[in-house]
Amino acid sequence: MRVEQIGNATLYLGDCRDILPTLPKVDAVITDPPYSERTHKGHDENTKGRRDGANARELGYAALSEPQAVELARLFHAATTGWVVWFTDSELATFIRREFDTLGRTTFAPLPYHHPGRSVRLSGDGPSSWTDWIVVARTKAQAKWGTLRGGYVAGPGWSDKERMGGKPLTLMQHVVSDYSKRGDTVLDPFMGSGTTGAACCIEGRQFIGCEIDPAAFDIACRRIEQAHAQGQLFAPTQAAPVQLDLAVPSTEKEAA
Repeated sequence: MRVEQIGNATLYLGDCRDILPTLPKVDAVITDPPYSERTHKGHDENTKGRRDGANARELGYAALSEPQAVELARLFHAATTGWVVWFTDSELATFIRREFDTLGRTTFAPLPYHHPGRSVRLSGDGPSSWTDWIVVARTKAQAKWGTLRGGYVAGPGWSDKERMGGKPLTLMQHVVSDYSKRGDTVLDPFMGSGTTGAACCIEGRQFIGCEIDPAAFDIACRRIEQAHAQGQLFAPTQAAPVQLDLAVPSTEKEAA
């Protein structure tokens, strides 16, 4: 198994189902696994015969089944004492929430991540899906975390994605800041091209990432190395200690 250490980031090339049981518990799991078969099928079918004549890239990785989602929910639950933040679609969100509830976590209505202006549904069989869903689950320890935003809306310049299905860096910086604290260790079992890891480097978190695809792993290593360098460049510097002259002035000596 290949392991790369980049600053405070530890990256594993391999299957997260094999790796996670060997790791210590982390402070949060923030991850973006594959979506359901329906979402994948809809995307890949729409890569062919587009009206504008272009051919979009296929996702290139398998969809997640309902039993696999349940298995991962148990794995993520065991991996952290903190928040689990899971990007998914409406098809799988129900099963994920149900399993977390069974495990004793508190879940909430899935948060929307809305993409204004996303391309229309080219197959013409229904309305456009401009929204991804985020399942968040906590333990009792996070009960007094504070009020969190009720969703995310993509802003200008949020299209910096290295891989189909990936998320923009700005979005993941917001999510990392919302669901972890500086110095925390964040785990992404489906690291992909390393966006969550890059966000952690910039936001002052430690990071553990797992990725099964060697090509995506190499991209993640490069991006996280760049983000680590950026984080080091803008990290607050500790001021040098000031040496105080505590010698008693001569006039005070004479007075004494």
